[in-house]
Amino acid sequence: MPELPEVETTVRDLRPHLIGRTITRARVTWERSVAQPSAKEFTREIVGYKIAEINRRGKYLVFGLERATTEDERRRAKEQRADYQTNRPSDHPTKFLLVHLRMTGQFGFHEPRVKRDKHQHVHLLLDDGRELRFHDFRKFGRWWLVDNPEHVVGKLGPEPLEMSKREFLKRLRARRGRLKSLLLDQTFVAGVGNIYADESLWYAKIHPLRDATTLTDNEASDLYNAIRRVFKKAIGVGGTSFDATYKRINGQSGEFQEDLRVVGRAGEPCYRCGTPVVKTVVGQRGTYYCPTCQTLK
Repeated sequence: MPELPEVETTVRDLRPHLIGRTITRARVTWERSVAQPSAKEFTREIVGYKIAEINRRGKYLVFGLERATTEDERRRAKEQRADYQTNRPSDHPTKFLLVHLRMTGQFGFHEPRVKRDKHQHVHLLLDDGRELRFHDFRKFGRWWLVDNPEHVVGKLGPEPLEMSKREFLKRLRARRGRLKSLLLDQTFVAGVGNIYADESLWYAKIHPLRDATTLTDNEASDLYNAIRRVFKKAIGVGGTSFDATYKRINGQSGEFQEDLRVVGRAGEPCYRCGTPVVKTVVGQRGTYYCPTCQTLK
């Protein structure tokens, strides 16, 4: 499942292709791909909007759309979105398109005359003649077209690469429960998924079943640093590609799978101490750790 690094990579790959492009036609061939509004309303409402910005919030892609034509309209639109901060805000988006890739969602550019693949469920024709298609084999990906993105992402926790260590420690001290499950809770911190939770816990030398209340200040600090380290490294190489379910816009794979320390390495020696890596299940999610480096205190 694409996590923060894969979504961030997708955002960065899409920007040079889509910023400034206008949507001239839309088609939805799997209605449930659009969560809000209805698929029929979506195809009608989105036409005519220009893509002014593309950002990320947690695991969501956030497209700022613009159709304001006067200074007054631009001013009102800017005031309406003042409470929502994104990485690189535009001056005046008037509507927002949010996309969650879920397990197998991918974007690709095609010529309109190219025959539609049966797994391509949302199509946006652009003013340069290309068609942006959303390929989703499992059909779990979702699209929202809304006036306020907070209606979709308002409950997400802070961004791990933007929050301070003090804020992380404060939030951690206010929670309890298994650390692996806590890291996967998107209301605690946004964007962390199964792969990067395991990798971060390995770097921090913390067992995934440790209760959050048992961490010392130093351990909590180590975990904060590990999460940031893992995300920065993964973003730098385009994310993790285990198979064809995640490919970059140019068709290339991410490269972080070459640097995974524990994920997918059950039975293989730990890179730090040589002990065989163990796989277990935490909260119904496959979980990898080193039983020597990451002891359950």
